[in-house]
Amino acid sequence: MEKIPVNIISGFLGAGKTTAIINLMSQKTTDDQWAVVINEFGKISIDSQTLSSATDSENIFEITGGCICCTAKGYLNETLQAVIQSRKYSRIIIEPTGLGGIDMVSEIIEGQPILFLKPILCLVDVNLVQKPKLMMIPIFRAQITKSDIIVFSKTDLISDPLVLSELKKQFVESFPNAHISTIGMNVSLLDYDLLKIEDDRKISKFSYIDPNLSATNYTQKFYTFDSSIIFHSDKLKALFGKHRSVVRAKGYVLTEMGWRLLNMTLTDCIFELCEECEQTEFVIISDKSQQDLYSDLDSEILKATRY
Repeated sequence: MEKIPVNIISGFLGAGKTTAIINLMSQKTTDDQWAVVINEFGKISIDSQTLSSATDSENIFEITGGCICCTAKGYLNETLQAVIQSRKYSRIIIEPTGLGGIDMVSEIIEGQPILFLKPILCLVDVNLVQKPKLMMIPIFRAQITKSDIIVFSKTDLISDPLVLSELKKQFVESFPNAHISTIGMNVSLLDYDLLKIEDDRKISKFSYIDPNLSATNYTQKFYTFDSSIIFHSDKLKALFGKHRSVVRAKGYVLTEMGWRLLNMTLTDCIFELCEECEQTEFVIISDKSQQDLYSDLDSEILKATRY
């Protein structure tokens, strides 16, 4: 068998990894079969549901309930074996959680003789470059420094080209060795040939596993409500903005506008049109270091209903 190329698409919480994969899938040729392995930090597979609705769900492999870089690495091995044995895929795309590292995932791939690790892509929300706290988070920095190519996401949210240019400049000052894509998330990046990268990998990328780079500094909570409960989108948005600890929220919510895909990041909070669901379900990820950690979140969420 020919070796199967594997691309890891990394990025911190809310960077836009799933959207980027959907974009890449739309660019590939129709006869190309790609397997997409999505790792969800929580038990609710929001990202895989979103991806399945945009492409062939048979090609989506989800791993939930832990990070494949640590607690769920055994499931990643099993999934990769299933993909290999199927003999139907010409490429594998892996999306770790937004709190996941790259080292362990890369080592697992390198340990499979039939797999070939291609350039590791990392999405960075350019709007967050000015947030000093985020720039100092170990996982965030490791995702950047251990990736081969950086792709800026959500550039469309910045209308002033001078502001965008300044943010990119600030990023380069913080990460002078980063190789930044000048063409956005383009399918050609998946096979981009960077000879120096291959040498750098052997020296630094997989030399050690840092036990501090894990999701242990974050916690998650799941909410489900039956379809009789209608949420007010503005109230939910205000609620997430109020709590400093909330770094990510996503899920399917019945709002005053109808069913919407809730997508809250450190940049914004949007409600996208989606198909009708059986119930409202969403997950909130929070930073344990913040003092307001879920203090009275349950009661406040109920107050965010329409009535």
